[in-house]
Amino acid sequence: MTKHSRFLLSLILFFISLSGQAQQINYKEMVQYDSVRKAAPREKLYMQLDKPVYAMGDTIWFKGYLINASLLNYSTTSALIYVDMIDKKGQVVQTVSLPTQYGLTWAGLAIDPNKYEAGTYTFRAYTNWMQNFGDTFLFKKEIQILDIAPTQPTGPSTATAKTQNAKSNAPNSSKKPLIDLQFLPEGGTWIAERQQKLAFKALNINGKGTIVEGDILDSKQQKVATFKSNSMGMGYFDFTPKTGEIYVANYKSAIGNGSQPLPKTQPNGITLRLNNNLNGDSIGISILSDLPNQELTILGQSRGVLCFLAKIKPNSTYKIVRVPKNIFPTGVCQILVQNEQQQTLNERNFFINHHDELKVQMTATNQSFTVRDSIPIHLKITDQSGKPIAGSFSLAVTDDGQVKKDSLNDQNILNYLLLSSDLKGEIENPGHYFNVSNAQQQEELEALMLTQGWVSYQWDLNKKPTFKAESEFTVSGKVTNITNKPIAKGKITLLSTRKGFMVMDTVTNDKGEFVFRNFPAMDSLSFLIQALNAKGNRGTLGIEMNEFKRPAIALAAPIVPLTAMPETPDSASKQMITSQRQASTYRGGGIGLREVKITGKKVVKSSKNLNGPGEADQTFSEADLEKLNKKTLLNVLEENVKGFRMGFKRRTNIKEFMVNFALVKLVIDGVDVDFFYSPSDWPITDAHYQHLKYYLDYYTAEDVQGIEIMKHARNAGRYRMQFLNPMDDTEYAFIEITTKTGSGPFLKKAANMYIYKPLPYGDNKIFYSPKYTVANKTNKTPDLRSTLYWMPNIVTDKNGEANAHFFASDRKGTYTAWLEGTDTEGNFGFKAIKITVK
Repeated sequence: MTKHSRFLLSLILFFISLSGQAQQINYKEMVQYDSVRKAAPREKLYMQLDKPVYAMGDTIWFKGYLINASLLNYSTTSALIYVDMIDKKGQVVQTVSLPTQYGLTWAGLAIDPNKYEAGTYTFRAYTNWMQNFGDTFLFKKEIQILDIAPTQPTGPSTATAKTQNAKSNAPNSSKKPLIDLQFLPEGGTWIAERQQKLAFKALNINGKGTIVEGDILDSKQQKVATFKSNSMGMGYFDFTPKTGEIYVANYKSAIGNGSQPLPKTQPNGITLRLNNNLNGDSIGISILSDLPNQELTILGQSRGVLCFLAKIKPNSTYKIVRVPKNIFPTGVCQILVQNEQQQTLNERNFFINHHDELKVQMTATNQSFTVRDSIPIHLKITDQSGKPIAGSFSLAVTDDGQVKKDSLNDQNILNYLLLSSDLKGEIENPGHYFNVSNAQQQEELEALMLTQGWVSYQWDLNKKPTFKAESEFTVSGKVTNITNKPIAKGKITLLSTRKGFMVMDTVTNDKGEFVFRNFPAMDSLSFLIQALNAKGNRGTLGIEMNEFKRPAIALAAPIVPLTAMPETPDSASKQMITSQRQASTYRGGGIGLREVKITGKKVVKSSKNLNGPGEADQTFSEADLEKLNKKTLLNVLEENVKGFRMGFKRRTNIKEFMVNFALVKLVIDGVDVDFFYSPSDWPITDAHYQHLKYYLDYYTAEDVQGIEIMKHARNAGRYRMQFLNPMDDTEYAFIEITTKTGSGPFLKKAANMYIYKPLPYGDNKIFYSPKYTVANKTNKTPDLRSTLYWMPNIVTDKNGEANAHFFASDRKGTYTAWLEGTDTEGNFGFKAIKITVK
């Protein structure tokens, strides 16, 4: 029996035991809870990255764990994960989609200097189904990308910048307070004349917790209570507010002092108090109510699963309920108080830890190693009872001198899935709540639950999900005629545009809908989709594709000017920059420099130019095109490219676009638009001319990132090899168009053909780890890797054991070996060890 099966069974038994104690159980409510869980199953997604900081040209290695949020076993709802890289302006730089098996996936994202700039990025991951439940459920992690290319100082001097920053940070009465201090009563209501816990949290201007302490003063300026936060700016204290009294908190901290009004009290209502002692085997729930003639319901839940339910009769002013902890699973739990209309009047979050995570032993054979040594690692995984566990684990080994990792406080699979994912806002040092178990930690957990607790598993059963669950990668759409009537039994053909053509066909259903399935892993692929009616004719058909829609990106407004918060690399990041610069000076070793600066040549960002950045006969940058705004691409070329014209093919009256006497070959985002050209679709003499004109009229200057013209042999040569038959001796001029979306020549609904470019699907990148032997151990090329080893899928055997090994680099010091994983049945494990290289 799996752990989640035992969990559900224990709930059923507890319902029965309550019934035996004459508690009134509403089984309809129990069934409704279960219906919500089944109708709208929540998913959680955790991503392990090899490190939090990267150098330009590096690769972001990651593994995803997609689970059912209620039972924590692998999700059967979705099998396709999306990953976005979002810059600090809120622009998506790159998106990939990845298939999963048993909720697992792994890949690598190369940090292409033509796409990325140095700075802070958000690594965001999610499924399409997750979008139904809001942004909070998406996995997000902030990472840094460092530029290792030497740069020349620009702008104001360091001294001037420091002065400006100092002015920006200087206290100013016209600015917002330096500290955001919030007070939150336990249970959500603040009732006069009743003793309650009052929680508080203080944030600085960067949104981080900051230490505060102070006094609570009444309207007569008399001190009635004191408070002091922990190191993360949180705490709570007991307090009994008086009727009609107004209270103010005067506080002080290292970054500023101030005052904050306390919430206003209510004259009556319900107070909810919870006692969750560290060493107790049960929790105590106290309800005090002065609402007349109201039957109340107490519900205990965790992850959307109802754990217990009890009724309080009308006009019962005080009620204490004790509930055993073992009916709740490890994780964030919640007590709700509802009225007869099932409206929630009070709620209180708390945390239960049964310490039932996987037990991970990870050892290296020696206490220390030398540079370029082979370092073996042995794993043994068991459950809480010592039973061997077969599972999938991911291992990252990083150089402490270049990458900062804190195994005691940083995020890992345990604290994210069991804690952070059910809380609102940023959880600072989430590992802190798991690395020890004592009274102080319990108090800090209580403060966290009182201030940032958030559980939202409610769902209106009458509401239909907007976003579908995706069990696999598909290409789908709908075929209609000119009057928008769906075409049934239409014949749909899909052609891939890569070498080694793939052809698939299907027919539409009665609603005109079609879908293609069972795709292999693909990257940078586009499709030509053609629709014919049931008789095999083109008719007046049009195709509407189901395009992927990514979640909206919410950016927090900056609290202070950006110049006041310079991104200064820490010592480890500085060492990474130094090491990677040193490695890049050796051809074939380490990480290459960000890019070669081409003096006097314009470079189009994200261009697919086969010759390399800036290598063209004529280039129009984004800045050039911004001046031309709404002009069509055809107008831009006619007015700005010398020799661009409409001409006639030699010795014919067939129209063609030309640059001087060379025929135009149009390439958009690296895709030759002639791939989609079929003379039968243009029953006129000037078919090819009209085909190109269709694209040139479709795009405007504001759609385009850059234009590059290749007409002379030195620049056109690679294009001839890529796009032409070797026997074709016709003279061509190649025009490379780079669009802002990077999605290629993929137009909207157009006749019976549609050119569709899905997100890159799948990834076959494999982490390269050098192997040193007697023959190459003395190679002088420096090995200064920041990530020494990445293995995304270490599978333990029936004995719960597995082995891995890697080679040390040339840097002496310590490495951190960081392991995370699951048995896919709701059990997770984490372990980090240090390895010394002398």
